[in-house]
Amino acid sequence: MSLFACARPKTNDSKSARNTQLEKRIRESSKENIELNSLNITDDDVSYIVNKIIKKNKRCQSLSLTNNEITSNGIQILINSLVKNSKITHLNLSSNPLGDQAIEFINQLIASNRTLYHLSLADTNITDIGFRELIQALSSNSSSLRTLDLRSNKSITDASIPFLIQMVDRNQTLSACRLDNCQLTEQGLNQLKEEKSVKW
Repeated sequence: MSLFACARPKTNDSKSARNTQLEKRIRESSKENIELNSLNITDDDVSYIVNKIIKKNKRCQSLSLTNNEITSNGIQILINSLVKNSKITHLNLSSNPLGDQAIEFINQLIASNRTLYHLSLADTNITDIGFRELIQALSSNSSSLRTLDLRSNKSITDASIPFLIQMVDRNQTLSACRLDNCQLTEQGLNQLKEEKSVKW
């Protein structure tokens, strides 16, 4: 018998089961605080999440999508919805393979959303290039962001420190920036600690 005799064409069954799983987790979360962590969420799932949470749940203030498989393509879909949402105050995207490509869309959110206070991008494959683009967006006093988490982005180095210090001098809202487990030297960390307006 051929090994392929039992092969079946793809159906929507797997997508339906996937949506059911996400729906269950959404129901288990509070209306204000949605946690969809460690569910192997991909870019294909983001539109469903947007429809269920951002568009229909007007009370959602905190959205956590940590430890999934979302890339810059999924982030673009998410951000396009969030820029119109004035309720989100906390957004956690840590441990997703976002890369520098996602920063363009994240900067759009920073520039347009006036209620976003906490943004977590820890362990998201951001390099000095993406970090500098993010720093440029935060240099505007119009940013509402108070805490930024960039821990465990191994390609953020001392090369970004001069730009980061300039941003701190211009930004009036950021009070904490986490850079633990990045590629910063002790000398670089000491430079940052001299900027006492921000907790490092």
